[in-house]
Amino acid sequence: MKVLAISSSPSRGRNSDTMLDYFISGIKKVPGIEVEKVYLDDIHINYYKRQNSTGAEIEEEDFRKLTDKISKDISGLVISTPTYNFSVPAHLKNFIDRIRFIALDLKNTNKFDQPRGMLGHIKTYFLVSGGTPNWAEKILFFTFPAFWLRGVFLYFGAQVMGAFYSGDTNTFNNPKVLNKCYKKGMRYGRKLASHKGQGILENIFWRPPQTKN
Repeated sequence: MKVLAISSSPSRGRNSDTMLDYFISGIKKVPGIEVEKVYLDDIHINYYKRQNSTGAEIEEEDFRKLTDKISKDISGLVISTPTYNFSVPAHLKNFIDRIRFIALDLKNTNKFDQPRGMLGHIKTYFLVSGGTPNWAEKILFFTFPAFWLRGVFLYFGAQVMGAFYSGDTNTFNNPKVLNKCYKKGMRYGRKLASHKGQGILENIFWRPPQTKN
């Protein structure tokens, strides 16, 4: 099994990036799982527009290789991100917009004229760092990246295995949080290896209709 781990933080070695490293260490404790870590900053991706909505452009060779892996080669996808103004860094949002051509079948729609998701072979997990205290994030969960990321990838047809929010501006120096990331990574790896599916809430999550344009 192959897992692709994407670090979307521009600050390498800091909070969400370190969370991902510990999560990966946990996954690697499970035999038979190969993990590849990618820094999104290293991938040239043009901004989304209608003209590039159906595939990678000529100069986007690394992006093309990345989308090939996501659509064909991997069983798991882990994304780590900082929280920027209750959202994610611009290049992560752009990446998610751009993978639409491998994530949605625009020619195969449901009764709401909503495209069918094409990432059903992938089990996802999201790691999010941020300075808002955990108690506040739990109350206002719908305004934070983890909630939005879950919704987007469920819309893409992927399985969502969980998400973890740090709530500490010095997460990279917080052994308690990082140990949790390690344990959650090991648990995610075991679920992946045993072919366990997502939880009940994810199974009943309602995907709001969207137009195809």
